Amino acid sequence: MWMNKFLIFLLITVVTSDSLSSLQCLDRGFSSDNLLCSNCHDLKQFHLNELENTCKQCCVQTDNDDEPRIKYHRAVLTVCTCKFGRYPQIEAFVRSDRPKRFPTFSFKHVPGAEPVLHLYNAKDEKIQSLGIEKWDTDTIVAFLEENLDV
Repeated sequence: MWMNKFLIFLLITVVTSDSLSSLQCLDRGFSSDNLLCSNCHDLKQFHLNELENTCKQCCVQTDNDDEPRIKYHRAVLTVCTCKFGRYPQIEAFVRSDRPKRFPTFSFKHVPGAEPVLHLYNAKDEKIQSLGIEKWDTDTIVAFLEENLDV
């Protein structure tokens, strides 16, 4: 009997060790409150394979993860312009003509903020926020082309 309890405890420990706390996820650039596991699979197409395992440890599994992806109505990139030196690819994107290709995309200077892309639905409710510190210009464009309803 005690062996069964031990095995159950061991199984629970192994299963829960695959996930990270909300703070650990935030430290790694993921918001575990609204990160769908279906989004983790998409990291490969942006050449962010090394983030997929962490993403899977922070995501929320839903029954409809296999359904087609929703398109976001609006996207807002928030970042402090004082951080552009640390994120030259994000600066290059913001200062280029590329954002004009996306009428529902906007840039907002937030003092002290790291680069985060906030995604909204048609009701203007924030659906998801993505830390994009490691994204390059082409990755931002590809993500917006695929996920923003223009």
